[in-house]
Amino acid sequence: MSESRNDRLSADYREMMKIQDRPYLSWIATKGELPYAEEYLLTVKLRTYALSVRSGVHTVGVIDRFVIRITLWDSYPHTAPYVKMLNLPPVFHPDWYSKGTYSPHTPWDPGMSLKDFVMRMLETLRYDPERIDTTAPANYKALDWFLKNRDNDKLFPSDTTVLSENTREEIAAIEKGGAFDEIVDSWGGSKE
Repeated sequence: MSESRNDRLSADYREMMKIQDRPYLSWIATKGELPYAEEYLLTVKLRTYALSVRSGVHTVGVIDRFVIRITLWDSYPHTAPYVKMLNLPPVFHPDWYSKGTYSPHTPWDPGMSLKDFVMRMLETLRYDPERIDTTAPANYKALDWFLKNRDNDKLFPSDTTVLSENTREEIAAIEKGGAFDEIVDSWGGSKE
C-alpha cells in the first residue's frame, strides 16, 4: 500500500468518525488495520422504500433499517467506493440497481472524502428530490414509480431525519474507548 493511499485511508477514517454513532448511522471498519480502513459495514436507520414480490405481485413497501458494505478497492481514491446493500429486499431507488449496488448520479471526484460520499448516499436513500437522477437511472422501474408519485409530499422525502455530525467532544469520547458498549446498547445489541 502506498504512503499516499495510507494517508487517504487514515484521513477518511478520521472523517468517518464525524458520523459514527449518529441516530441514523453506526458503522464498523471490517477490513484493514486501523486507521487504514479499507472496508466499512454501515447500519443505517432511515426510512426508504423497497420492492417486494409476493405471489407474483410487486409491492413498494417501507424499510427503515438496513446494512450497507462500502469497499475501498486498491485503486481507491482514483476509483469510487463500491457500495452494496446487504439486506433483502434491497432499496427500490433510481440510483440503486435492483441487486442493491449504488450508482451515484454524479461522477466520482477523488478529492471527495468518504464521509461526504456516504452523506450524499444517505441523502439519496431518503429520496431527497434534489438527489434523484432522472437522466441516467440505475433502476428504471424505481424512476418510473418516483416520477408518477413525486408530487406526493407524504412519500418524498421518505425520511426527514437531519443528517448531522458528531461534535469534537463526541468524537473524542468515541476514540477514547468505552463508547462501543454504549453504541451496541443504543442499537439494540446486548452486552454479555
